[in-house]
Amino acid sequence: MGNRICPSETTLSEYLSGSSACNDRAAVEQHLAACSKCRQLLVEAHEVTSSRRVYEGYKKCLVRIMKNRWLVGALTTLVLSFLFSTYFFQFLAVSLLMGSKWIVDMKTTRMLIMIHDAWKRGDKTGLNKELSRFKHFTF
Repeated sequence: MGNRICPSETTLSEYLSGSSACNDRAAVEQHLAACSKCRQLLVEAHEVTSSRRVYEGYKKCLVRIMKNRWLVGALTTLVLSFLFSTYFFQFLAVSLLMGSKWIVDMKTTRMLIMIHDAWKRGDKTGLNKELSRFKHFTF
């Protein structure tokens, strides 16, 4: 390597993320062609960041499954009802119960029930309050 000065870890990190300027990228690439130490450091950093992305994706998937656990359970028991025909009606009944629980637990369903109740009571302030909350709700 001689007397070459290696780029800082910040510079290598910017290069890896693609946020460095074109001039900097060319200089880093030229340095990486000659410096095995920096290449190894870049490979290790890439492995760490890619495994973190996989973990974050896995975590998001688990959160979605837990958020819709009743739907997942209903679909699972529905499939099981066809796989184990001896217990078809039992699995089907459980599937219907879990599907009903999923529908009732949904935020939109609860908000629509509150809007309907306020409308039925003739409570205009309560109705307007619920409608304004419903407009800001994201699905």
